[in-house]
Amino acid sequence: MAENSFFHEVHLELEAKLVPSGAWKLPLFYPGGSVAEHRHTVSSASLFDLSGTGCYQLTGKAVGKVLDKLFVYPVSALAVGGTMENILLYENGNFAAMFTLNRMQDEDFMLQLDRNTPAKERDFLVQTMEKNKVSVRDLSGAMAMLALLGPESGNILKSAGAQELPEKGMWKMITVTDDEGDSFRAIAVYHERFDLEGFDLCVNPDNAVEFYGALYRINGVAPAGTGAWESLRIESGTPGTASELHRDISPAECGIDTPGVPANSRLVMIESDRYAALPGSVVKNAAGIAVGVVTSGAYCPVAARARMFCRMENGAADAAGKNLLITVNGRDIPATLL
Repeated sequence: MAENSFFHEVHLELEAKLVPSGAWKLPLFYPGGSVAEHRHTVSSASLFDLSGTGCYQLTGKAVGKVLDKLFVYPVSALAVGGTMENILLYENGNFAAMFTLNRMQDEDFMLQLDRNTPAKERDFLVQTMEKNKVSVRDLSGAMAMLALLGPESGNILKSAGAQELPEKGMWKMITVTDDEGDSFRAIAVYHERFDLEGFDLCVNPDNAVEFYGALYRINGVAPAGTGAWESLRIESGTPGTASELHRDISPAECGIDTPGVPANSRLVMIESDRYAALPGSVVKNAAGIAVGVVTSGAYCPVAARARMFCRMENGAADAAGKNLLITVNGRDIPATLL
């Protein structure tokens, strides 16, 4: 049964539509709906509940050099206070996990794992660390996680009392203040996500509701749910963990360059007038021949079109042609290769 998040009290007060998301009950949308939340995020800033994000402390002697051997991108040169995106692969070169890595001290890293990462991949990450004598401490239940996302994110944190914000590629401790003058601290990780500026905020669970309130009181911020998060992801063309990035595909096949392996993407974006086909739906060319499969999709309010990721076999994208067909509610409708 899905658990309530640390922000559950806030979601109830704001009349969110709550749905299971992994092990948690999270807002799908609030009374204004996902389309309004999407538009507000790209014009101002929104608060998203990131409960379910895996959070791990990695420590050990010369831990940076050990992680250099395990992750795709070098870690040891990352300065204290620095943050980076990194990848752990299986031995066959396919995805195991994609994550944010923050250097807290010389031999102390905090790893933030996407909440959609399957349990098998979470276990593989932990086992790989322990096998290589990296001490792993699971902090997931000791951190309340929020994302503040949108072009006004920095101004909203400053209006809430934060004195100095992290720049790109950095994290900092910040303090915000509520209407009663009470102060609350958080680790703020600068995060450009979905082509938008933002910050991941790691908060003491005991103060989670109060911290949320200290930001929510600021003019220009609004709550948003997983529906808007997904449409923002897809409209920006960002592959998602478990839907596009998973154990059966390599970074190169998702269009991601890694050392010595240039990108050769099998992922394409297609769009239709309004309706997105469900994941697993077959994509056909104009002649009705199957050329790919939808991996995720959503209506994208800014584009005013439905967009979908489609995984095609090698060479199929070139041969498919621009005009395609997708199946929605049992009938074929036109789609276009972007």
